[in-house]
Amino acid sequence: MATIGGSIVTVKGKRVINRRSHMLQGIVSPTPFHMVVQSAFNDMMGEFYSRTMLGINQWMRDYPTKRSDIQMYMHIVEEGKQRVFEGHRLFLGGLPNNNKFDNFLSLIEDQSQRCQCFQKLVFCGYDLLNAPIDTIPSSGVSNGRDDTTAKIFSPIGHIKNDKIGCSKRSDGEFLRTGKCFAYRKLRRDLFETYSKKDPNLGAKIFKHRRDILVQKRLVDDDVSNEEVGNWKFVGLTERKYRRKWLNIDEAISFCDQNFIKQRIVCTKVDVEEATSPEEQLLLHRSLHGLVGIHGASLTQGVLLPSHASILELLPWIPNYLQGSWVQTKHRPTPLGIIFHKTGELSNLNHVGYGLDRESVPLCLHVNRSATELERDCFMNETKPAPTIKKFRWADRDFNVDPSVIGDFVSTFLLNNNSICEDVRDRAEHKEFVVYNAYCRYGNDTRFHVEHYYRNSTS
Repeated sequence: MATIGGSIVTVKGKRVINRRSHMLQGIVSPTPFHMVVQSAFNDMMGEFYSRTMLGINQWMRDYPTKRSDIQMYMHIVEEGKQRVFEGHRLFLGGLPNNNKFDNFLSLIEDQSQRCQCFQKLVFCGYDLLNAPIDTIPSSGVSNGRDDTTAKIFSPIGHIKNDKIGCSKRSDGEFLRTGKCFAYRKLRRDLFETYSKKDPNLGAKIFKHRRDILVQKRLVDDDVSNEEVGNWKFVGLTERKYRRKWLNIDEAISFCDQNFIKQRIVCTKVDVEEATSPEEQLLLHRSLHGLVGIHGASLTQGVLLPSHASILELLPWIPNYLQGSWVQTKHRPTPLGIIFHKTGELSNLNHVGYGLDRESVPLCLHVNRSATELERDCFMNETKPAPTIKKFRWADRDFNVDPSVIGDFVSTFLLNNNSICEDVRDRAEHKEFVVYNAYCRYGNDTRFHVEHYYRNSTS
């Protein structure tokens, strides 16, 4: 329960209820402004970035305040998914605030401390509605009045700001002609804030790269920064729960065996094991390339340095199962919109590669030519542990042919990617779709962003 200027706010399920009452006595918070942010699917990092971060960054640009004066809280309304991850703290830490983040429910459920009084508590991502009092679960608070209605903070889909100018549409024509600059501003502002909060960030990035090389016994402990700067680092995203990359060790070994002589090294990037937002930041700012399956773990790709390359592995999904939107090649995937709309100032290269049936480690006993039998196996819901629950793209573990990683490295990191025609031709030859390429038409022309989509069936 939190006191807000004569009102008591309580949380019941998916609603925040505002009821008038007398001011409770309590200590005054040394931080004057406390901000609660909410949007739909906040538990998913890509949705959080586009639905929450995009809007809240613009509002904080419009109304600048000292960083030490703002403390932020995450409100995730969906039951069972209310954990605040280090990734949330990482992105929120790129906003001007005091680096203290908590779950909004801590204000409601933590009764171990005295009530705190805030100068201002701001709710972002809600509509304020009047609701009949008899439709609201009892909060146990009474003001001795017979009110028939109460004001409710009702969660909405995203934090709105008219200056954003970004749409959910992802067709190629809109993306080419759209005037969405908010993603570009957000990425730039994140980098500026990280640098201001930690002036030693550059030195820490070099140390993290050096540690990778030392761990692989490729250099000595006293290696110079100049020598470390001659290497390129490619991160392969690892997950411990859903969508596990089963043969990631094989892929890393293949990469190192083939590219160490060219001073390119592959390493695991596990955001689930990162113990702090700073560790996640270093993991990604240290990379020149990032490879992972479509999903939340690639969202931190926006933190890669200039001219870095991202490979999004598109899951194999047959036409009888939902999920075609995560494997599009004729336009960006939903995640690709984040990279696309960062604009030319981002200098990010983003490509995709469609995985095939061989990537799915299920129903291997079924003859691949027996299409109906294979479908029956994938969709079988009669077993004690139905196969379909393991087969949905959002939950399914996967394998990747190591040669795909090799093709990505040789095509986009080892070769000179400055000429657009070369990027297009090499990508087409290796069956990559180029969602975002930062290139130029000739040595005497300026760099710009180009897109080389493929038809939806290729």
